[in-house]
Amino acid sequence: MPLRAIAYTSVAFEGIQASDIDRILQAASSFNKMAGVTGVLMFDGTRFLQYFEGPEDGVDSVHQRVLNARSHLCLRELARGPVAYRHFPRWTMTSAAIEPEVLTAMIECPWDGFTAAAPVDGQPRIGFARLLALWTGDSGELEPAAVMLGS
Repeated sequence: MPLRAIAYTSVAFEGIQASDIDRILQAASSFNKMAGVTGVLMFDGTRFLQYFEGPEDGVDSVHQRVLNARSHLCLRELARGPVAYRHFPRWTMTSAAIEPEVLTAMIECPWDGFTAAAPVDGQPRIGFARLLALWTGDSGELEPAAVMLGS
């Protein structure tokens, strides 16, 4: 079954609390499990960047849910398309806090699909490659510390 993915960024509603994020993650994880979707959510205190992957119908269902969510606004799609395999097979949804400047650098990179292009001067130049590097470190495998972040 072909896999699809979507990455987007958005602005959290004003006054969002840690308990709101926990509630969002719990609901997303349950829904994503039923839809066969896995992924990650990053939050810098103001903005979200989310990546999710799975079968086309599952990704479409999650995407519709994202579009209807009241927890954020100013949604901007970074990339959408096919993926050869799941990059985050262990997590129906997990999250991590991220520094605003790191998130800004990731968002401002080109998002030309979901390829992990080789780094230039030690820094990935493609948005998705930066996302992967953040979660996998130098090994290219999900870091044990990251595994503890979520489901």
